[in-house]
Amino acid sequence: MKKHRLLTRLASVALTGLVAVPASAAIVPNGGFESPDIASWTLKSPGDTGITGWTVVGNTISFQDSAAFGGLGVVASEGSQFLELTGIVGRGGGVRSDPFSTVNGTNYRLQFDIGAFFVAGQGSYGDVIVDLWIDGVARGSFTNLIGLSGPGSDWETETFDFIAAGATTTLEFRSSLSTASSDLGVGLDNIRMTELAAVSSPLQGLPEPTSALLLAAGLTGLGGIRRFARR
Repeated sequence: MKKHRLLTRLASVALTGLVAVPASAAIVPNGGFESPDIASWTLKSPGDTGITGWTVVGNTISFQDSAAFGGLGVVASEGSQFLELTGIVGRGGGVRSDPFSTVNGTNYRLQFDIGAFFVAGQGSYGDVIVDLWIDGVARGSFTNLIGLSGPGSDWETETFDFIAAGATTTLEFRSSLSTASSDLGVGLDNIRMTELAAVSSPLQGLPEPTSALLLAAGLTGLGGIRRFARR
């Protein structure tokens, strides 16, 4: 029984060392879209670099402050500003970040909020899908199934873990071209990243479970030989 508890403890220690936890934050430029400060809302065309740290890509988008349509239920996820990736009406619009510093080969956790809207007087704009690229490589689509039955902003946090491929990283987000996604009202806000590191164990110096089993087997065998020799 004692041996079983020891081996279980050793196995637990080994597994704990593989658990990822946030170690430090990586700076995503203007991840909350709070710069520059705007009073209401404005349309941004592809190629526009007026949003600090970002370039508009694909199609026209809307750069909004909560003051613009907050009375109708449309507000930012955090802070007071956000992006609406369909502009007036249309899919495929988005933004690409300027390259920002990362550590090559390091694990990162990317999180971002995507919003679906139920607008007072207009009703639900429907589910939304946002596509993600990292360093120009497509990394998947993320869906927010709107859960509102009255005016409001339904923001959902999405998470994606990846390994940095260089000393800088570029992020790109676009409203999906899929007809399953709304062509009006696809929100993006609160983009952030954390570096992931393995947990260090206070019992790190103990033998690994496999080594412990071999050691126990060897000692058991040695004891058997000694008993045989006494006979």
